[in-house]
Amino acid sequence: MERGCFKFYQQKWTQIVLLLGFCFVLYFLNLGQWELRKPDEIRYAQVAQEMVEGGDWIVPRLWPSHPFHGEPYMEKPPLFFWLIALSSYLWKGFNPFSARFPSAFFGTLTVLFTFFIGKNLYNSRTGFVSGLILATSFFFARFSTRANIDATLTFFITASLFCFLQWYQGRREGSDGQKDIRRLSIYGFYVGMGLATLTKGPVGFFLPLLASLVYLLIQKDWKKIKRMRILSGMLLCLAIVLSWYLPAILKGGQTYLNETLFHQTIDYYSKGWDHPKPIYFYLRNFPVDFLPWILFLPGAMVYGYSKEAFGKRKEFLFLLTWFIVIFLFFSFSKTKRDLYLLPLYPAASLMIGKFWGDFIFERIEHFRKEWISLPLYGFMGLSLAAGLIIFWEVSKKFPSYLLYTLPITCFLVGGSIVLFFLYRFKKYGIIFFLSILMAAGGFFYIENILFPLEKRLKSPRSISHEMKNEISLVSP
Repeated sequence: MERGCFKFYQQKWTQIVLLLGFCFVLYFLNLGQWELRKPDEIRYAQVAQEMVEGGDWIVPRLWPSHPFHGEPYMEKPPLFFWLIALSSYLWKGFNPFSARFPSAFFGTLTVLFTFFIGKNLYNSRTGFVSGLILATSFFFARFSTRANIDATLTFFITASLFCFLQWYQGRREGSDGQKDIRRLSIYGFYVGMGLATLTKGPVGFFLPLLASLVYLLIQKDWKKIKRMRILSGMLLCLAIVLSWYLPAILKGGQTYLNETLFHQTIDYYSKGWDHPKPIYFYLRNFPVDFLPWILFLPGAMVYGYSKEAFGKRKEFLFLLTWFIVIFLFFSFSKTKRDLYLLPLYPAASLMIGKFWGDFIFERIEHFRKEWISLPLYGFMGLSLAAGLIIFWEVSKKFPSYLLYTLPITCFLVGGSIVLFFLYRFKKYGIIFFLSILMAAGGFFYIENILFPLEKRLKSPRSISHEMKNEISLVSP
């Protein structure tokens, strides 16, 4: 009977509409409610505004309030600034909504491409579940509602790997037109790399190329490597990049070349002159950033190589390679920031989506106790503790704002209790969708209620610091 309750989303176009509507509510609703935040949002919006007002669309320049106004801004390529400028035209001026719109738009498209990758690798059910998981991953959702480059970069890398997968999985069946599209999709792989490079520099080129080549090398698929049209594809990618870079060098000169090609790429990666962190930084930070779904990632990885998933190990290997290559690439970099790992979030979501989808519909009981039960109880416990701690701390420190915490407290505590009883009755499908709603509701409430509320507090930074210390005292 439970399976019949979920037949409403079995059609592909229904799943797409549901994902788009879900992302619209989560990402676009109240997107411009709060002011741009320091430092990245304000800086990127100002560079885009200077581009429009100054008329220089080739070399991004520093904004009027900067001490070196008019000098080239050499930290990032111009594609993201072009997108903010276009958004300002569409939405009638520079404002928080227009600055954040490109990130929300490309974050939504990344969710959609995650669906298509899941559909190609497994089935549309897996794609749909994976899209929901990605959309509600707190860190991904956060940067899909920020005027920040990395959500856009993640889209182009995901789109590039989607085109690679389309080409790699080319089948004999289908019309001649379909076969031609699959053969030509390898050029979409290189176009995506070129656009990713225009978004954030050479990292947009290296990540999809490394992930795809490592995957083929592990498979020992030498024929596919030879058929990748590397020479013509690289020329296409280079043509896209040089269409901007050559005019930029002509305008910016030798200094611009040295800064963008060496200092902002090679030195930034190898010397760590900005945001230097130890090699284990992501091992410590990624599990927190990928909440709440990190709890199910170990089980998803074990399941991917289990006998139950024996027939789909090649597909799982593609996702695992995608994940590990990006994780290691940034781990070996001297410069590290949490948001750099955003391009691996679709791969992690797809692995978990396959795991959850099969658990709901295939009843893989062998994995239930160790890899579903314990993480799910952990999710319930964290939600319950978070709701109670928030209520206790606010009632103790800021009683005048207690009314604002009641909805999220009731939501987290009540949701945890309901999940417990649903699990006792083995309503796994309802459990998953309730978990999605809890993750989405928590994110939406924090972004649209608590963050705007902090503007009313006299000293939000000191208050947040004090609450964090108090929570650490009561946490195990």
